[in-house]
Amino acid sequence: MHEGEKIAGRYLLIGGPAHGGMGEVWLAEDTRLKHRRVVLKGVPADRRGAAASALVHAESLAQASFNHPHVVVLHDRVAQRRFLRVAHWLVMEYVPGGSLANRPPVRPGQAARIGADIAAALEALHAEGIVHNDVKPGNIVVTAEGTAKLADFGAAVRPADLPPEPCPGGIRRTPGYAAPEVEAGRPEPASDVYSLGATLHKLITGLAPADGTGEVPAPETGPLRDLLASMLQHDPAARPAPAEVRRLLDAAADPGRIETPGFRDATLGGPEAAPAPGAAGDEDELPDPGVGGVRSGGSRAGGPRAFVRAHRGPTAAVGGVVLAAAVALAIIRPPWGDHGHRPAPPSHDAPVSLIGDQRTLEPCALTDPAALRAFGDPQTDAHYGNFNRCDVLVTRGGPDDYIDVETQLIPAPDPGTAGPVTYVRGFGVVPAGEDAESCSRKVLLPAPDQATAIEVTAKSDGGKAPLCTMAGTAATSAAGILHRGPVPRRNPPLPAASIAQRDACQMLSPQALDDIPGVNATSPETGFGRWECGWDSTTQSLGATLRFDQGQPLDAHAGRPTRLAGHPAFVQADEGQGSDRTCTVQVVARTYRGPDGKIAELLHLEVNGDLPVRRLCSLGTTLAGAAAAALRT
Repeated sequence: MHEGEKIAGRYLLIGGPAHGGMGEVWLAEDTRLKHRRVVLKGVPADRRGAAASALVHAESLAQASFNHPHVVVLHDRVAQRRFLRVAHWLVMEYVPGGSLANRPPVRPGQAARIGADIAAALEALHAEGIVHNDVKPGNIVVTAEGTAKLADFGAAVRPADLPPEPCPGGIRRTPGYAAPEVEAGRPEPASDVYSLGATLHKLITGLAPADGTGEVPAPETGPLRDLLASMLQHDPAARPAPAEVRRLLDAAADPGRIETPGFRDATLGGPEAAPAPGAAGDEDELPDPGVGGVRSGGSRAGGPRAFVRAHRGPTAAVGGVVLAAAVALAIIRPPWGDHGHRPAPPSHDAPVSLIGDQRTLEPCALTDPAALRAFGDPQTDAHYGNFNRCDVLVTRGGPDDYIDVETQLIPAPDPGTAGPVTYVRGFGVVPAGEDAESCSRKVLLPAPDQATAIEVTAKSDGGKAPLCTMAGTAATSAAGILHRGPVPRRNPPLPAASIAQRDACQMLSPQALDDIPGVNATSPETGFGRWECGWDSTTQSLGATLRFDQGQPLDAHAGRPTRLAGHPAFVQADEGQGSDRTCTVQVVARTYRGPDGKIAELLHLEVNGDLPVRRLCSLGTTLAGAAAAALRT
């Protein structure tokens, strides 16, 4: 190949070549599309023969199976016969700014902005069952618009198609950025999270974690230090998922676009930077974009060789080229099969929700009673508390000696208030309170479900029990269930007669709420599924909460019996101090026969505030009566 040659009658070679682990990379012009510049990557016919050409084919299948704004675009794959051999080329998007290899260190906020873009790309990859397997600065490019993109799929694998036995000799990887399980021949999606963590460490400190002898992560990683520590965990299950990484990096990122040195400068037309002695074919010694070359606008920009670094595929390969090609063909298959038309690539602009429709989700699907068997005899109770909840009763010494392990979906805590985070199967788990009779853990969800959390609480009426161990076990189980994909739906669905089909915020009209002085009736606080709604006074310490509940039929222990709008009701006062005073009114909306006996669905209304308890109960009874009357509509 030489400058001025045209590939496939279309792509005119104008810069290069650079030589990497697979073959040659050239800058070219697409003469059919207004001389658009593209990158050609492939194996010339006179170099590596059929095996390496097969590797190019495998890489094209990995990169073409999806489309994402943070992945370098694969435009085409072409072949050109040269004498008796055929050369295969990938035609890819040209990003003038070059890769991030050997760039000066950046601020943690800028590294976070880059990392958030790449984490989004990894979400898309993993949704297709593909592990990139070579995330590093040299495989990240930044556009003139300040968008980071992931490049080079020469090492990509499909873990589901790997042979049963580990194959470290056939897995291409870059030492220093490869996760421990990749070194052992067992890449998985969490491996890319490790590599991204190592990449961010390098971008901030100038050293990959494996390069230094100091603390890892280094202190200069600042606000990203805890996150990087979790991403670099030896155990893949302890690393956060890409969606969680993206959420946390977005929160820590500097405003505005990515700043990269010299990405606006010309990368073509200047004197060619000379490679170091012996650099031919050695990707680590090729000149990097922005290092050497001509001055332009106060920054240095590379010559024609400089553009290629991010597109070469210079991953250190363990084993021969023939073996690498064979492994790649075995584990990277086109999703549309060997024949037929390729479908349109799916869109990955938005990650898939694990929660979906809140009102059809089955809370008990987030529990695994068998995980609690070490603590006693677990039994599921799906008909207790609000409809966002499922309880597992763990019986120990006798029928009255049990621990209630409650799992419910709730609004997520505000960022920064959740406490120390540990990661289980990629999901953050935080402590959520502990006392002598209960212990709670919250499982945090990634986008688009970040407004929801899963709270697991182990409760006991007394006696010694490992409550926090049980809560942690149930939270770990829930994270494992979420890791498998979206939560299943209720089967059978809730009946039409259930109050769960209603909206708690619509049960009290603005006119009814006028009885709360200074109430803000238009902006209530809503719970999961809108099965709970709360209103507060803006002028005094006073508020009301209405939620839907279910459980065993009520009796006199629930309070003073009465009837409201024709429904049985029970009123119970709690004489506290100041704003801790409450009055609870429960209205029986309907009863039905459940699997273990009669079940009552309830309107549970609570009024609290700094008023005499008699006035609170008067207000509560009035509001509960209005909600009971709304059941007729």
